[in-house]
Amino acid sequence: MSAKPTAINRELDGITISVYLALLLIGWLMIAATNTTFIENENFSIYNLLLSKETLWFGVAIASFFACLIIDAKVWNSFAWIIYGLGILFLIGVLLFGADIKGARSWYNFLGYSFQPSEFAKLATSLGVAAFLSLSITAANDLRNTATFFGIVMLPVFFILLQPDAGSAMTFLSFFIVFYRAGAPSIYYLIAFFMFFVLILSLMFNPLYVILGMSVLAIAALSMSYKNPILLLSFSALLGLFAVVFMINGYVLVPVLVIMTSLIGLIFYTGFRKKWNNVLFIGLLLIFGSGLSVSSSWAYNNVLKPHQQDRINVWLNPEKCDPQGSLYNVNQSKVAIGSGGVYGKGFLKGDMTKLNYVPEQSTDFIVSTLGEEQGFIGVLGVLILFSILLIRIIIIAERASSTFVTYFAYCIFGFLFLQTFINIGMSMGFMPVIGIPLPFISKGGSSLVVVSLMIGILVKLDMVRRRV
Repeated sequence: MSAKPTAINRELDGITISVYLALLLIGWLMIAATNTTFIENENFSIYNLLLSKETLWFGVAIASFFACLIIDAKVWNSFAWIIYGLGILFLIGVLLFGADIKGARSWYNFLGYSFQPSEFAKLATSLGVAAFLSLSITAANDLRNTATFFGIVMLPVFFILLQPDAGSAMTFLSFFIVFYRAGAPSIYYLIAFFMFFVLILSLMFNPLYVILGMSVLAIAALSMSYKNPILLLSFSALLGLFAVVFMINGYVLVPVLVIMTSLIGLIFYTGFRKKWNNVLFIGLLLIFGSGLSVSSSWAYNNVLKPHQQDRINVWLNPEKCDPQGSLYNVNQSKVAIGSGGVYGKGFLKGDMTKLNYVPEQSTDFIVSTLGEEQGFIGVLGVLILFSILLIRIIIIAERASSTFVTYFAYCIFGFLFLQTFINIGMSMGFMPVIGIPLPFISKGGSSLVVVSLMIGILVKLDMVRRRV
């Protein structure tokens, strides 16, 4: 027999709601700080802000959040696939009927307001993924289920890339966090991280150096299959040091011959000891990694357009960029953040914000405004709030009695973590500038409303966890 429902106000997660409202308020004020109408008005008052377009979106976001607390919690699991289907239809529709802005069809325009369906697709896909993974027959280590999971996630990504909107598409990588929580084999993620680092290193250095580095790592990995690998591991470290010294001095052929000879000899010796499985796995990774290194370097130099190369160079090779060109946004953002010092210049008193020195400061580079006006303390405070929210989401996920709630919570956690990390990284120059907003803080009504819906649904599901 189900437990007797307790009063709603006893089951609400007050900490999560408080942090949500605090981030919402900070975002409201920061967007106001980037609004030239407010900045240029010396007689600024709170009433100007209350009558603004931004306030309407924040009102809709709060209303959406509390509306989720009224709706029956069972609706979200029961209608998850219908909502997922609507999300896909919205993405198809924007390709046909969306407004063309800066060469992309990513928005519906209606009566002066815009709606971005890719934001709604995040919520819809989260519900679809949670519904699929919560099925009793779903096992994350089954190849068929893995393929189905990829299909659910990649279908909206495909239509988002057609807009094209690579930034929004990249945020869907966060779904692999929930897939790992569902029991996906760790080897998938180890291979993915391996491919990612090979790709990044190949864009920063000569592919030959990357292949040599992988060969040294292959020797070290093969050494681990022996009972006493210390000698071979030490040899691997010396090989790596030897290669670095010779390449610094302009000699490449010598380390290539030594490393390749050592690798081939170790492969045959390992095979002679009947450990061909180790040889096969490491050998395939080395071959695939070498191919990826060479092909990614070739694609960068021969396929990507100059402006696309600049985006990568701003992140990985800033010394190759024009400080007054592709590097300008990031440099101005850094200067604005640094000028705020520890305590900031005060609300609406940021000189660089007032003069619009930082392009896209209300969206991609909202952290520059926060840093300039509220200083290190303000940025740290926002990071603490995000950390508390993410921790609360994990707590909600792990105490849920329903796997649907657990997986939905991890979907939200993934989106918030990835978007926060990338957006703040963009502002400080250690992530590529790909147009990802900072949740709650950046300007964007669609993003704000959808994130509010996500938090509202999660709080409702947690509120009735004893009955779901």
